[in-house]
Amino acid sequence: MASTSTRSIAISPPSSQPFQCQICSSRFTRHENLKRHAALHSRSSSNASIPCHLCPATFSRPDLRHRHMKRKHLDRMEKTSRGGNSPQSDLQRHAPTPPSLTSEAEGDADQLFRQTPTGNDAINLSNSLPSDLGETQMLATSFSSQESMLLGPISQLAGANFLEPSCNLNMSNSPSGMSLLNFSLDQGSPERLLYGSIDFNQGQNDWLPSTSQITNGCQLYFKHVSHFLPFLHQPTFDSTTIPSHVLLSMLCIAYQYGVDPDRSDQQGSGVSLSERCYHRARDLVSGDDNGSDESTRTLSLVQSLILLEVYAMMYLCGNHSAYGLKTHTRMISLARSSGLSIPLPTELTSKTPCLNSLWRTFIEAESHKRTLFAAHQIDTLWYQFLSIPRQFSHLEIKHELPCPQDQWAASSAADWAHKRLVAVVPGPPVQYPDAVRLFLSLASDPSSFPSFDPYGAINITQFLASSAQETSGWSAMTGMISTERLEPLRKSLEALGPVVQSEQELQHANWPRGALCEATWQSAMIDVRIWSPSHTCGIVGGTMDAVLQQTTYLAPSCEFLCESNTAQVIKPHIDWFLTYLDSPVVPDSEAPWIMLYAFKAFVIAWQLIKGSTLGTMQVVGVEDGDTNGALEWARRVFGRRQRWQLGKIILTCLDTL
Repeated sequence: MASTSTRSIAISPPSSQPFQCQICSSRFTRHENLKRHAALHSRSSSNASIPCHLCPATFSRPDLRHRHMKRKHLDRMEKTSRGGNSPQSDLQRHAPTPPSLTSEAEGDADQLFRQTPTGNDAINLSNSLPSDLGETQMLATSFSSQESMLLGPISQLAGANFLEPSCNLNMSNSPSGMSLLNFSLDQGSPERLLYGSIDFNQGQNDWLPSTSQITNGCQLYFKHVSHFLPFLHQPTFDSTTIPSHVLLSMLCIAYQYGVDPDRSDQQGSGVSLSERCYHRARDLVSGDDNGSDESTRTLSLVQSLILLEVYAMMYLCGNHSAYGLKTHTRMISLARSSGLSIPLPTELTSKTPCLNSLWRTFIEAESHKRTLFAAHQIDTLWYQFLSIPRQFSHLEIKHELPCPQDQWAASSAADWAHKRLVAVVPGPPVQYPDAVRLFLSLASDPSSFPSFDPYGAINITQFLASSAQETSGWSAMTGMISTERLEPLRKSLEALGPVVQSEQELQHANWPRGALCEATWQSAMIDVRIWSPSHTCGIVGGTMDAVLQQTTYLAPSCEFLCESNTAQVIKPHIDWFLTYLDSPVVPDSEAPWIMLYAFKAFVIAWQLIKGSTLGTMQVVGVEDGDTNGALEWARRVFGRRQRWQLGKIILTCLDTL
């Protein structure tokens, strides 16, 4: 009885491991694992290694070389795929497969054929594979007729080259009109996922905007965009000398705020030009050598990547965000490897022969610093909105806080020198990590700090807010509330308030241009009191669409807000956003993520009105309990922003409320 039971167990295949090696009878859950295992039986000591034709590395298997290509030569793969040829086919044309590899594959196939039944119910996978797949080992195996019916569609995918260009789709080899064997998925180019075989680069490989488009676009950029991405120096900016990819990256955001001067009579001409600049800039940065030792070239490439990822994530949204997140990873890696977090050598300043050269050296160092601060801000934004782990630590930043705005905006060397001389310096310069440490420990009065640009205060605020978010995530996972961690963060944010608000008083007349710093702080003061539901529920998605939808459905419940003094504590911060939204100023210079902060604040206010909390939206004239009036007010204020994609998404979310 025992032997019978044992034999039945050996004969019946485990349902979780349907793939079996014909040589040693080992079973696997995936066909890819079986292929990898089968190669071990056929490998000989004389097997030649498979070389990478872009570097000296060699590999024992094609899939290892393919993984290496994606990790180390992704830009080359993306560039060749856009040119109409896949990277692998390009490599095959320039370097034939070693003969030993071919003989190994043939020997492996012969060995397996000898063990394969010759009945009509056997299926030969080697006959169904394309003959030109020289990089994939030919694996032949057999299944019973029942296994063929269940696993046939899966087995047809074995050995398919997923980096074939999409134009090579074979539509005639399958009874259904489409062959899965030639289905392409260019993992190096997210636009292939979005548009299939549409090639946005076709016909514009040499395209550049006209002189009028460049001139008008640069004016739009410095009027509407530069204050929330302030790393390009306007007084010394020259559109004829900067790299083309930087210029196009600027224009793609700039024309979200204006019309194409060459087609000003056509509606939506600015958006069309914006998208064209975006795709052209993408093509240029994908072919740029990010291994260059020139610091200026590396800095400009990082700046382009920041602009492109912000455009993809905040202006295009949706599926375009895949490129934005991929670009973010590349940008952080390039910034770290190029030493962007380290200040430029100070000896350059002491060797300048004249005042004008000293000013130019200052501009170069400050642009270097502000680019790093922008990269750090964007990295923290994706953590706050999408719960994507941060890739930049504040401890890596060795820079001092950005200089005051009036010094950065000085139009000449003499003006800059004068502003430096008359500036009040209450204390020595403070590096960013030291400033964070001082606010956390409350060891010194922030008024003793030397004056700095509010842009640096945004980084400090974001660090404190993301630290609170980490604490809330830890509490959600462990079920323990860590008040001893949250309370110091609240006090640190409150200590930062006077610094932010004093700067805001000077810029209040420039709303919405000067609102970013205080909006970030006001949102952080809400988050530190009400944990982010999207964070405690995990990553909500890879797009701002998902963020807004989750904000709509995962808002704090009115019962939670009304059963404690939470509503009263956060009311001043909610009122600030309501007042900001109700301002009649046209929001054409608003950082796009302010819309996300403001929408979250409104959703909380709407929940409070549903809970009959007194005085919730009286600051903007909405009576207590009037939920319909609150929604009408929201449609009006966010309707001013519907020209941008985020505004359209918010209006759609309001309909769900």
